[in-house]
Amino acid sequence: MQSSNTTQSAVDRQPQGASRPIASGGYVYAPEPAAVDPKVVEEIRHLTEVESRLAQKYRIPFREVTDSTAVLQEAKRRARSPLRRAGSTISAILLAKKNDEEHDVENLQRLLDLRYKYGSQSTIPSLTPDTQVVVDASRFWAVLIGIDGYTQRPLRGCVSDALLMRNFLTDELGVPKEHIQCLLGPDSPTDSNPKSMAPSRTNIIDTLYSLVDNPHIKRGDNIIIYFSGHGSSYCCSEHPGTTRCDSGLCRTEALCPIDRDTKDANKKWIPDISDRELNCLLTQICNAKGHKVTFIADCCRSGGVTRDFAEEVGRFMRATDNSSLNDMLHAAHERWQYSPQYQSVFSKNWQPNMDSHVVLAACQDHQKAKEVKGPNGYNGIFTKTLVRVLRSTDWKKETTYVDLIDLIRNHLGSQTPLAAGKRMKERLFY
Repeated sequence: MQSSNTTQSAVDRQPQGASRPIASGGYVYAPEPAAVDPKVVEEIRHLTEVESRLAQKYRIPFREVTDSTAVLQEAKRRARSPLRRAGSTISAILLAKKNDEEHDVENLQRLLDLRYKYGSQSTIPSLTPDTQVVVDASRFWAVLIGIDGYTQRPLRGCVSDALLMRNFLTDELGVPKEHIQCLLGPDSPTDSNPKSMAPSRTNIIDTLYSLVDNPHIKRGDNIIIYFSGHGSSYCCSEHPGTTRCDSGLCRTEALCPIDRDTKDANKKWIPDISDRELNCLLTQICNAKGHKVTFIADCCRSGGVTRDFAEEVGRFMRATDNSSLNDMLHAAHERWQYSPQYQSVFSKNWQPNMDSHVVLAACQDHQKAKEVKGPNGYNGIFTKTLVRVLRSTDWKKETTYVDLIDLIRNHLGSQTPLAAGKRMKERLFY
């Protein structure tokens, strides 16, 4: 656990012009593909080969598509590992190895930058609906979060996404409505929306933690957590303004509650919810109720991409104006520091616990999660395709999380969804 001095030393800021969509919020319309210099194409091809080679070296499982996030995280971990001394000296071989590892990180960051800059659009093909897999719906529980009504830069399809998920769970799987908690923030409240709590920071965290203490949820029940809304990204104060930083806090991703950057009852500014705090919550849910926890994010993921402020579009917002990374992490530390298996959110070597849940993400770091307008309004392409696959005969009893992502991927073109977690090869919802 970090001391209070360490806590206070993590004061930070968001560098000017730095922004990044993450796995907690970020539909954007993809721009028209830019004319790509043949030299850039060749560089992308070469760096993609480097990424594939490193994925094999690190023994990161993949089928047709490499998990770029996992490869980059492992490369950073190895580059940060201290050198082991032989007596009082460090051998030239070890120094060369360390230089190679740092170069690997630079190559992977460069690849993410290029992929993000030269991403392309895709469309949704149709799927044929049919009968669904029969499940024990009484053992399903869900928290569905959709936020359109932000004070700044309101959205338009996030509540629809959450309602689409709710309708699938209740109408297709037969999950009891009392097993589903909705936190919806519509831009224009209507009577057609189900009764729900406001998706404030406090309500989101309290609702997720209520899963831990709910006596009706038995160990081994399926728990689905869904978020659709804005996401943000934070850098430390020492961030050099490039894609690489060794502070251990860059970058910290965050979910944006509807009341972000407003004052609470104690006149304190309300921060975002860091990915580190979310991981702490998921770990506690797992400890109490078992490993069948699925976190679904139809949003962009972070890739260390720096963009101009003028390009801030879709489901992404810059860091809050009135609360810092330190404020956000301090809020998490104050609440969870005495919880079992707490890993300090301030630790330079913080690593997510990926044994507690499986993540289904709409796209890789360098890509944009897209939305589409239909007869009933806007929806995320990933959520819409996810539900259509689950409603079709493609979903079978033996389907794993990885299989599900492969099925979705077949209908998303250049947008590449992925599954993450140590249990992603287990059967879906069993």
